[in-house]
Amino acid sequence: MENIAISLMTQALRTAALIAMPAVIAVALVGVIVGILQTLVQVQDQNVAFAPKLGTIALLVSFAGPAAFALLETLLVGAIQALPEIARV
Repeated sequence: MENIAISLMTQALRTAALIAMPAVIAVALVGVIVGILQTLVQVQDQNVAFAPKLGTIALLVSFAGPAAFALLETLLVGAIQALPEIARV
């Protein structure tokens, strides 16, 4: 039972990392690029930096969303299949 629970937790953390990391990396890169551009044109408004980050997340969700849901579906199926084994304890 412990091995199944540990396996599910490991798979859940791995899935969370696989889903979150592309968004974190993309927003960080856009933030750096926008920060450099703001420095060059001397515009220090925080609202200017928000729109490109929001657009990046929207594009990322639209393109990578189906793959993320497939990963979540695999995790859910594995958790549901492990329920009888976990419930025996």
